[in-house]
Amino acid sequence: MSYQKRGGRPTLEFKREKSKIIYFTSEEFEKLNLLFSESDYLSSSDMIRDILLNKKYRVVTFDNDARIRRGILVEEVRRIGNNFNQLIKSFNQKKLDYFTPTEISLLIQNIDEIKQVYIKIDECIKSDLSKPVSPNIIS
Repeated sequence: MSYQKRGGRPTLEFKREKSKIIYFTSEEFEKLNLLFSESDYLSSSDMIRDILLNKKYRVVTFDNDARIRRGILVEEVRRIGNNFNQLIKSFNQKKLDYFTPTEISLLIQNIDEIKQVYIKIDECIKSDLSKPVSPNIIS
């Protein structure tokens, strides 16, 4: 019997093992922090790596309507996920023998619809986040 990991954080395809230390003046450091605060990067390391290696820099949109719509969309996705988790927990507690074949087919259809909605939302968010802007960053 072999042991398989069932959950937790997914394993990385590659591990970053090398590092480089860079020193900044106070003004440069403030400018770097300002760039990070105006971007949509989750970490400054990712931002610096993207700028140095890919010569790209992603900027947050200043379209307040788009930002509000994205916030609402993210909140709705969280609610869907919460409801989906509760539904699956209920299924696991009651077992599938509790449901009629008609109910099971209806549940499977609903789950497929939820998956399709999630896929569309995920594609929409990814397309919004993958629009790079390449300004002159450091002069």
